[in-house]
Amino acid sequence: MDADLKNVFEISQRILVNSVKYPTILGDYYEELIYYYADELSKYGIHTTVHQVPKEYCEKVLPKQFNPEKPRYILIARVGSGEKVLQFNGHYDVVAAGGGWSTDPFNPVITNGKIYGRGTTDMKAGIAAFLATMIYFATTSKEPNIVVEGAVVPDEEIGGATGTGYLVNVLGSRPDFAVIAEPSGAGNIYIGHRGNVWAMIRVRGKQAHGSTPWLGENAFEKMIILADYFVKKYKPLLEARKSTLKYEDPRASFPTITLGGKLEAPGSINIVPGQVGFSIDRRLIVEERAEQVIDELRKFVESASKELGIESEVEIVDYSNPVYVEENHPYVNSLARTVKEALGVEPTRTICVGGLDLKYYLAKGIPAVAYGPGEVNMAHKADEFVTLESLYNSIKVYIKLVESFI
Repeated sequence: MDADLKNVFEISQRILVNSVKYPTILGDYYEELIYYYADELSKYGIHTTVHQVPKEYCEKVLPKQFNPEKPRYILIARVGSGEKVLQFNGHYDVVAAGGGWSTDPFNPVITNGKIYGRGTTDMKAGIAAFLATMIYFATTSKEPNIVVEGAVVPDEEIGGATGTGYLVNVLGSRPDFAVIAEPSGAGNIYIGHRGNVWAMIRVRGKQAHGSTPWLGENAFEKMIILADYFVKKYKPLLEARKSTLKYEDPRASFPTITLGGKLEAPGSINIVPGQVGFSIDRRLIVEERAEQVIDELRKFVESASKELGIESEVEIVDYSNPVYVEENHPYVNSLARTVKEALGVEPTRTICVGGLDLKYYLAKGIPAVAYGPGEVNMAHKADEFVTLESLYNSIKVYIKLVESFI
């Protein structure tokens, strides 16, 4: 192992382990961690700027359950000089630890070539990898002839509006190419992701006392009938559609719908429910548009309700269009060549099953992909880990990408 590379690899491990100790969930410890990153970079002479997202902006775009009153911070770091900007992006927020852990999720453990802890894979390893890459160029004589930018952002786990969304839409970040260091797998590049439409379907009946149900109309029973109609009539429509692009899981090449992740049933056990609701999580393939799917859902519910004699309404909770960059875009090809040269594997180029912050870049016409360290199937799980090999390989790829970027 090259001495300089060995040095920054060891630095990346230290940064990762220390960063996991901050339980950065929904605004907690955001300030502490962002200034930890800034302090680490300053040790190597790297210039950083910390932007606090205005409180009024947070309160405007974040619902109350996401703690909009807690401050959000974005760190921008830069090394090198030149006309072109290669930006690495990573989110430092994590999901709650949950139960079932064999170790303390916020007291990381290194064993058998793995680092365990919440956020190791998703995605503090990615941040550690690109910060180590920047330290490599700041501490060697190999100054890049481009600007290498690191963007460390919050709140990807809750949609990214106060993170990458603010970075691109308000701060006006416009790199030539962006690489989000999400856990893609060493031999895979995410060139896009699916979209989503989230909705609540509410069914109305007539409330009555539980002892006299004949005086009411049970909205719960009506909801079951409508939900069953979705399963029997709407799901087959989706199964007949298939994307022409390659997805990380072939099953994701079809649109999907999940019913009932959230249920609403105001009242009590001795009441005939007068109104109940169920959620819909509709995932879009790249060929679909959110506006069209919303219209399709509204028309389907209206038609089904009329046929079944049910009174209902649709509330759209959130939506996001699917996005992708052309798989043979010159910058994507450049990254693919870099992966092959550094690791000896020809990477696949796939659409991510879930959602990523790519949407903010691609909506502005900025070519962007996701490629980074981590175990794809370990995100959000108990005993989350990242392998040291994955971390090391990503640093190798990032350094070579900077050196070859034109």
